[in-house]
Amino acid sequence: MKRTLLILPVLAWLSLPAFSQEPVDKTVSLQSIEIQGKRFGGLTGGDVKRLQVDYNLSGVTGTTADVFRQLPSVVTDIEGGITFRGSSHPGLLINGVPYGLMEEYSGDMLIQLPALFFNRVSMTATPSIELVPDGDAGVLNLSSTAYTDKDSPLIVTLGAGFQERYNAGAILNLHPGKFHIVGKYNYRREYRKRTFSKSTTNKAGTTVMNNNASARPDVHLADLSVGYDLTANDLITVYGLYSLMDYSRYGKIHNNKLVDGNLQPVMFRHRYNDQRQEAYAAEARWNHTFRNPENRLDVTFNYNNFTYDEDNAYKNEKPETGAIIAEDNYFVNQDKNNYYLSAIYRTAFANDLNLHVGYIGRFKDETYLAEGNKLANGNWEPDMQKLNDFGFKRRTNLLLASLDKSWDAFYAEVGVQAEMNWQNTDDATRTHFYPRVKLAYETGKAGEFALSYTQRAIRPYGVDLNPFVDRSDATYIKKGNPDLKDEFIHSFELSYLYSNNHFRLSPSLYYRNKRNRIMDIATSSDNETIWQKENIGHSQTLGFELSGTWQPIRILSIGLSGDIFRDEIDGRTIGYDEKKSLVCGDIKGNINIAITPTTELQLDGFYISDQLTPQGKIKHRSSVNAGISQYFMHRKLRANLSINNIFNGLKETTIVDTPDLQITQVRNRDAQVTWLTLTYNL
Repeated sequence: MKRTLLILPVLAWLSLPAFSQEPVDKTVSLQSIEIQGKRFGGLTGGDVKRLQVDYNLSGVTGTTADVFRQLPSVVTDIEGGITFRGSSHPGLLINGVPYGLMEEYSGDMLIQLPALFFNRVSMTATPSIELVPDGDAGVLNLSSTAYTDKDSPLIVTLGAGFQERYNAGAILNLHPGKFHIVGKYNYRREYRKRTFSKSTTNKAGTTVMNNNASARPDVHLADLSVGYDLTANDLITVYGLYSLMDYSRYGKIHNNKLVDGNLQPVMFRHRYNDQRQEAYAAEARWNHTFRNPENRLDVTFNYNNFTYDEDNAYKNEKPETGAIIAEDNYFVNQDKNNYYLSAIYRTAFANDLNLHVGYIGRFKDETYLAEGNKLANGNWEPDMQKLNDFGFKRRTNLLLASLDKSWDAFYAEVGVQAEMNWQNTDDATRTHFYPRVKLAYETGKAGEFALSYTQRAIRPYGVDLNPFVDRSDATYIKKGNPDLKDEFIHSFELSYLYSNNHFRLSPSLYYRNKRNRIMDIATSSDNETIWQKENIGHSQTLGFELSGTWQPIRILSIGLSGDIFRDEIDGRTIGYDEKKSLVCGDIKGNINIAITPTTELQLDGFYISDQLTPQGKIKHRSSVNAGISQYFMHRKLRANLSINNIFNGLKETTIVDTPDLQITQVRNRDAQVTWLTLTYNL
């Protein structure tokens, strides 16, 4: 690595005279989620904040989980779990559409998804009325660059990292006649090494569990978009996506018990685990512009499928003799079918009055199958405790309407989504209304105040409602809750945006009031810790967020963001005598320097404080990253070196402290990763 660091500055000096060229900024709009690219890796945007992955030097060679950490108030843990303004349930969309692979297994996807595949990331705490109302603190959206005939017809990427990590990708961009064809493919081979330890104390005593496991996931991703200009006012687009991740891993779980102050081994449990996660999607869009270009009709249909297959083989070893005293296996298959349909009509009247009306339909069909066997007297016999056959169906229909109007410096919007929702677990149909209001005032050309109110929802996934105890992973035994209710959130925000050519500042004061808040609760039974989602009652969050970027000189850009909030949980529904509260927060920053016209350097990092849980807390963690890029051949060739988690600060410690149960759980992974990537534009 030292040789590489020495070579890059030399190459930069050699390439300086001939290869200086400025990249062009681009702006597109996708279902009211605006996305903009800039030269530096700093954040842009106000109500909708945007990040162009290509110019984020420490994240460009990593995964989508790495890139999400660059956004204000967004943090991902070592398993890809997202926290946005203290919420672990933001809405996750791809091109404005909900996908099955971005639900309960989204963490697995995000820590494997190459950042460059969906190279535009956006976030907003006040999503458009044209998007589904799912997600607590707001929406995070993944999309790709809108390539035109002015862009390169072929982009090739090759990368390698320590521990035999590899990445290769290609983008094909063609525009013959009235067609617009963009195809992408990416292969990524990763290395996962996990460490886990847990100390549990209950009435029966203290036990300690340790587990180390490693795996090499292979990830294949491909998509294809074909657009056709049917007329001057009609664009028809079909889109397909395919994703495959599979890996095998081995883990040896050490189960120990504390006796007279000394740890004594009880059993070693060997786990041989194979996983395969596969997803595909087919989508069609029709965009029609009327004679008045401000009048539009957009129709989208999307079908996406996600399957999860897991095979487990277990062997119990007696520590004293090394003998195998028991064997069993466990197989899980989950199939998720998602259908999405939206039709949005926008029309403009006189005096800057605009109307949006439309329909959104979401239909989910899921199956969950599990079975297992145990070895008895040399023969494999079915284990009925591992047998589970669960089906889940949900039908959600939304009608939406909004009016917005501008008066000189003032802007106002009012709207509502009316929902009818049915699911088979209770065979009940429910109606709900999601109102929204936004008021804005421009203070000259550079500033704007905004006050908004929206209502959001968090719906349990099918697996959360399945009353089955899943013991496939002894480090995390989970059980569904068929009585789980939807969580509803009232969200208020007062924000200000100031922006000029060199400086951007965006402070926000926000408040969320939650009913039926959904959180994980740990219980102890038969020396096992079982996690189950429950509605913990009333909860509220009050916070302040500040983000800004400053470019004092052409070659330097500085970004800083912070979020501090008071999280309150009414724990009385789960046995506490009073409400719990904790002041939490995070801070992050980045510095981008153009060392030469063809050499760019980025340093960034974040720190997140202790986070509140119903039974304890998750302790603070941090990360510091660096990236450097060197351009050659009139910026057609780019070499990028990145180093992530330099100080190994992503270790995650969870504390459970109740009168009957105390747990200290520590998880970590090999997040200190170095990548070297080459990208060539034809």
